[in-house]
Amino acid sequence: MNRCKATGRGAVRLACGALALLAMSACERGPAQGTAWDFARIAAGGELVADGAAASHECVLDRRTGLLWEVKQAEPGLRHRDDLFTWYSSDSAEHNGEPGLMDGGRCALERCDTEAFVATVNAAGLCGRKDWRLPSRDEALALLDPQRIGQGPTLDPEFFPNAVSAECWTATTFRLYPQGAWAIEPIYAQDRVDWKTTPKCVRLVSGSKDAVRPKRRGR
Repeated sequence: MNRCKATGRGAVRLACGALALLAMSACERGPAQGTAWDFARIAAGGELVADGAAASHECVLDRRTGLLWEVKQAEPGLRHRDDLFTWYSSDSAEHNGEPGLMDGGRCALERCDTEAFVATVNAAGLCGRKDWRLPSRDEALALLDPQRIGQGPTLDPEFFPNAVSAECWTATTFRLYPQGAWAIEPIYAQDRVDWKTTPKCVRLVSGSKDAVRPKRRGR
């Protein structure tokens, strides 16, 4: 029996799409760390926070890749740890024909979607940068430490003190069914596909898109 059979073209599309996400979005664990972690704290203006200093930091530099990562805040504001965003992009090269859902999340901004959040953080010049973006699937996985599985979020709590256990969006659309995109699950250092209309957290990155070598996955 063809389980994708339904009355109406829209129903067929929805049923087949749900099966595609369930059947083809296999989770993948983050890569084992091949070299020592090498993080540095960065203050709001972009200056380095010395080791042992009591000053707070707003970003984390991963010296292995040269990528700079956003640090979430415990207090309400632009980068509150509990804010949620639907996946949305007006860039056809990124959304692959399915831009996602504009303003479907919950946050302090006028628009609670990934594109609006990226634009707002860039306008603020967080840590002296204006090239903030959603990380790719590979970049986000490379930040997780599988050795921390079972201890809460697999991000170093010394450098990412307000990390949440919720899934966070990446910029990577699911090529086999572009209504979905890849999200990162931080407790078990895995990724999976979900509907772009689902509100999730976001952790932005700044730096070269060539810093992390993509894996050859085919999807």
